[in-house]
Amino acid sequence: MESINSTTNSDTLELVLKNSFLKTTLSIDRLGITYGKKHVFFSDIESLRYGATAVSVNAIPTSVNYTFNFLDTQNKKFTILFSAVALSKNSKQGAEQHNRAIIDILWKHLTSKIVNKMINTLNSKGTVKVGNFEIRSNGINITHRRFIFSKREALIPWKECLKGVGPGYFYIQSATDKKVIAKSMFLQTWNLNAFQSVVNYLWDNGNCYKLERGEKI
Repeated sequence: MESINSTTNSDTLELVLKNSFLKTTLSIDRLGITYGKKHVFFSDIESLRYGATAVSVNAIPTSVNYTFNFLDTQNKKFTILFSAVALSKNSKQGAEQHNRAIIDILWKHLTSKIVNKMINTLNSKGTVKVGNFEIRSNGINITHRRFIFSKREALIPWKECLKGVGPGYFYIQSATDKKVIAKSMFLQTWNLNAFQSVVNYLWDNGNCYKLERGEKI
């Protein structure tokens, strides 16, 4: 991926991103995002999702696509898309640097706010549901497939919860029954990246047990 201009400080980011033969300028500041001729304010964004997808032709890697999707309060979607040539080391390194820079500045201006909103919901005795997971005070309720065509719910207590990531997905699994596992894809699930941060926070310093006891986290 070619970068004609790449500048960043603590509050702003400006990049020129390449997708196939099209170059588009991306600018992010504390108020919102401008991508080409499109603009969206952070105050209008309710959800985001992002991830990378490897593309192959006849089993030969050709490119890696990086996608950031945003959903506003009017249910309209806003997308940032750029790519890297799979067999070009410089292209892949440049794309990864840009991807990391975008994730970092989105964390400061958007993702962290979504995370805090989820934590506030939990502190108010509510639950947080994203994809196949729902955080409750006494554990994580998951929707999983018991058989190919059937789904069922299962509540996994905190002491039995396992968490992790696989290629493009986040999962929660029971430590006592490995068949009880649910997965959600990052690129298909709104706010899954923020949800993962909340789960990690609950694991830190026993916050999940504080939540279970009704304490503030």
